[in-house]
Amino acid sequence: MYIFLQIIFLIVALVLLERGSDWLVSGASDLARHFKVSELFIGLTIVAFGTSTPELAVSLIGSLSHSGSVAIGNVVGSNVVNASFILGISIFIGSVFVKKQTLKYEIPLVIVAQLIATMLFLKSDSLDFYDGVVLLSVFAIFMVYVLSTSKDNVEISSEEKSHRLSIAVLLTTLGLAGVVAGGELGVYAAVNFARTLKISETLIAVTIVAFGTSVPELVTSVRAARKSKNDLAVGNIMGSNILNILAILGISSLPGKITTDTSIKVDLIFMNAIGIIVFFIFLNKKREAKKWKGLLLMVVYLIYIAYGLVANL
Repeated sequence: MYIFLQIIFLIVALVLLERGSDWLVSGASDLARHFKVSELFIGLTIVAFGTSTPELAVSLIGSLSHSGSVAIGNVVGSNVVNASFILGISIFIGSVFVKKQTLKYEIPLVIVAQLIATMLFLKSDSLDFYDGVVLLSVFAIFMVYVLSTSKDNVEISSEEKSHRLSIAVLLTTLGLAGVVAGGELGVYAAVNFARTLKISETLIAVTIVAFGTSVPELVTSVRAARKSKNDLAVGNIMGSNILNILAILGISSLPGKITTDTSIKVDLIFMNAIGIIVFFIFLNKKREAKKWKGLLLMVVYLIYIAYGLVANL
């Protein structure tokens, strides 16, 4: 009966994720048209903030519970998942291309943000209040930049039907709620299901939990890519990664020093290397990523998971 209940939870989670992502992409696109801002801006802000809620909850609780491994590992792992597997599958499904602004500014900003966090952590293998202030200060600068470019590259298509503003806000809100709730319920059910089958705790942590907090980004970016909403698909991932590394890690550092119980230097190397790989993937005349490049990113993620499994055996 217990296993059957977890299966029901998983089915409900999938429905919430499917419906929620559809409403979120539609509502976010409508908001961009109503306020005459770019879809990239909506992806970097509203969608990224919403889909990063699970990471914020997990990392902040980890910090307050004096579990730095959870706070730091969750952010680093989520950034790896976002930029490798999630972007990879989005590219494979939709052959994503980016605008010049994204290649010139947003992707390099992710790389720089991750390098800053890496240097702060490696100086003492921990993060403290002052490191948190530095990260949040850089995040504030990023938000000023995002707001200053909100009107850039705005494309209003008369062929696309828009809902009324109230409906757009409702769709976006319900979509965010559905995606976050579906992701949380899915992780809860999957972890309990795995434990019932007596799968090792380490394997659960490396696979289900690490991947689970990025499920909202996954379903939202894939849905956006399938609808050819490239700015939303890429903006969601770039925005989430910047939010994770600067805001979430910064907030998690404020209560006090956080550190990990095992070395995460290899994880940090993966995180930074993937950011650089993403930049070069789009560095071509059309700024487009072919399907095979999406496969490459997914393979990188599988290599990372294989490393995690071997390292935790």
